[in-house]
Amino acid sequence: MDSITFKTIQDSIKNLSYVQLKRLKHQADEQLAKDEVGQAVAEREETISACPHCQSESYLRWGVTNQGKQRYRCKDCRKTFSSLTGTALYRMRKPEKWMEYTNCLWLSNSLRNIANKLNINLKTAFEWRHRLLKSPCNHKATELLGIIEADEAFLPQSFKGSRQMPREPRKRGGGNTPKVPILLALDRGGSISHHVLERNTTDELGAALKPLLSPDSVLCTDGNLSYKTIVKELNINIDHKRLVALDNKRVIEGIYHIQTLNNFMMRWKSWMVRFKGVGTAYLEHYIAWFRFMEQKKATKTCCWIQEAFYKV
Repeated sequence: MDSITFKTIQDSIKNLSYVQLKRLKHQADEQLAKDEVGQAVAEREETISACPHCQSESYLRWGVTNQGKQRYRCKDCRKTFSSLTGTALYRMRKPEKWMEYTNCLWLSNSLRNIANKLNINLKTAFEWRHRLLKSPCNHKATELLGIIEADEAFLPQSFKGSRQMPREPRKRGGGNTPKVPILLALDRGGSISHHVLERNTTDELGAALKPLLSPDSVLCTDGNLSYKTIVKELNINIDHKRLVALDNKRVIEGIYHIQTLNNFMMRWKSWMVRFKGVGTAYLEHYIAWFRFMEQKKATKTCCWIQEAFYKV
């Protein structure tokens, strides 16, 4: 609705009777209750405390955007901003379709299915998916506590979605496809972290795993000698439990194992099958997608939109 039509409606309210105003209020309240995105944006506006450009706390209201959201202007850097500036939702159009789109994310629908269901362009469906996956990808666990399980997963290297392929195409069944190593680590409290590696070397595993380990924790791994080297190089007290396959050890002392992580990997890989191959460049996003759904499944309502409010 344009501003002139809205102004006309506002002016006509003065001519309504008390009963008509009451009915109008009731209908407006019903519409507001249905607009989950509008509620989330309104709550976000209440948390604005500084300019996203220069972090100055000196700003003032500066009209509204075309979508009706409050605009602000910083008194120091003179730049304007809204509650969505710097977030994944910034300049995303069609807000009336955002909630329906996030429902498609919960259902793990394909891009073509989403494009047809929401009547949007396939490119728009692709862009929205990876916009909404940026924040979960960036907000993975940075520290693991207590009993920590770590292991690597391997997926075939893929250039799906790339405009250029830096190698000759391979014929089906001809030769071995290079594998992409992925370090996955979790603790028993439910915190999970993941890192897509270029090579499965001790240095790369150490660079990804060391920042996650906390003092006096217990690290459970398979028999990979790289983990033994990583623990030796640490300057903090870490108890390392190695589950060596040749020794047929799956559980040590009744509680130390990597079965929780292996179970997570199995569910994740089974979920990935529906996409018929994922480009290596987007692999981090798809791990974050599954992890986010696992951690938020008890509180589905609007959590994708709320997560997208974080700066990316």
